[in-house]
Amino acid sequence: MKESIRFKMIKPVLNRSIFITGFQGIGLVGYLSIRHLITDLKCERVGFIETPYEPPYSAHIFSKDILSTPGELYSSEKYGITIFITHWSFFDKYMRELMQKLARWVYLNGYKMVILFGGLDSELRGLDTDNLRIVTTSSYKKLNYPTGNAKEMDINYLVVGPLALLLNEFERLNYPAMAILPYANKWRADPLASINGLEFFSRVFNVPINTEKLREFAEAYEKELEEARRALEKREGGPPYYI
Repeated sequence: MKESIRFKMIKPVLNRSIFITGFQGIGLVGYLSIRHLITDLKCERVGFIETPYEPPYSAHIFSKDILSTPGELYSSEKYGITIFITHWSFFDKYMRELMQKLARWVYLNGYKMVILFGGLDSELRGLDTDNLRIVTTSSYKKLNYPTGNAKEMDINYLVVGPLALLLNEFERLNYPAMAILPYANKWRADPLASINGLEFFSRVFNVPINTEKLREFAEAYEKELEEARRALEKREGGPPYYI
């Protein structure tokens, strides 16, 4: 008999208001955002995702006291937030099944709404002066849930990857879900984009989030990139000159 995905809870979640997740897509925005939420809101690990095809990795991610597994659930009872985080990408072949099971689990547990964090390719920004766009399911619109007056992503632009699979599942389930998509650099990690998304979420849902540590990381990361660029130019004889 084929093994299946299982949700193993080690502690019950009593306050089920908002379910949140994000993945390692454009700019790593989804992953950086939810990882920061878990630490800043002092979330507690409440469960695991067990699959027969998880990647063979394990590490201390949040602290030396907790060994992180590939798929985990964290909760903040104070704010009614539950977060699903994957520290490493699952194989694409099984991504659809994992997202389908995750969406059904959220549905059966009766969360009020779903918030998804991801990145939007900054090359699509054009003359847009806003920092982000959103994508909402039909149910989210019908219930008039808050959007912070953010613009919807343009028609015919595609959401791809696990966020797309989740949005599709929640649309079929007639479930309220919104994807927050800050413009991000698609070639590297973009913590500043994550800050834009988190600050938007904080304003719209009145959840206090301190992004100072993420901003410090962004500044150190940009400095490291600049130093690497200068070292490369020096090694290669500097930038070219044209007449």
